This record gives sequence, C-alpha cells and structure tokens, in this order.
Amino acid sequence: MTKYPIPYKKDSIYFQYHVKDFDRAKKFYEEVMGLEKVWDGGVEAGWVEFALPVEGARLGLNLTEDEIKKGSGTLTINVDDIAKTKDYFDGKGLSPTDIVDIPDMVSYFNIEDTEGNPIQIVADPRVKSE
Repeated sequence: MTKYPIPYKKDSIYFQYHVKDFDRAKKFYEEVMGLEKVWDGGVEAGWVEFALPVEGARLGLNLTEDEIKKGSGTLTINVDDIAKTKDYFDGKGLSPTDIVDIPDMVSYFNIEDTEGNPIQIVADPRVKSE
C-alpha cells in the first residue's frame, strides 16, 4: 500500500490552466469536453472547478491578465475509443492532430482548448507487436 508524504484531502488533486477569456474557457470545458462544473467563483474570484472523470481529480481554471505560457501543463484524458473521440472533436470544429501509435504502449492525439492550452487524448495501443 502506498503511503503519501502529506495527508491529501479528498478532491485536492487539480490540474490548473490560466485563462484570459473566463466565459469562453468555461463554455469549452462544459459543452465540448462535457465536464461537470462543481464550483464557480465567477470573475470576482477568478476561479472555476470541473470534476474530472476520476474520483477526486479536478480541473481548475484561473483567470489571469498576465501573458499565458502555453505548454506549462497538459491535461491528459484516457478514452476507450480513440478514433471515435477524434471524430467527435473534428465535429466540434477543433483540429486534432493525427493519431500517433506507439506499438504496445499507447495511441494518442492532441488538441488545444480555446486558450491554446494542450490536451492529450490517450488510449490503449491500437498497434501491438505479434
């Protein structure tokens, strides 16, 4: 059994992105990504939280006026059907990259949210050695 070095609280694991257009970013994660908004402090607080599809994990969007550095983090989501998921994002007007297959390891593609933050969609490998 793993012992953590600090006493983590439930729902204390976050992945955070800085955003400049708060409403546009919230709409993207609700309507395109299908995440449930669990707390919204509005522009006054400059913070909104979404439940991720893993118990206790959350995505936080932090409103900022500063320049946003792309690539400071990557939200990674594991899916059952990577081709179907890619088609879904194509249908939403995004420009997913081609699916990359690393035999026996993973298949993945990348997209960006409305603020240019990277999101990687991964799945079990489609290509397996014989």
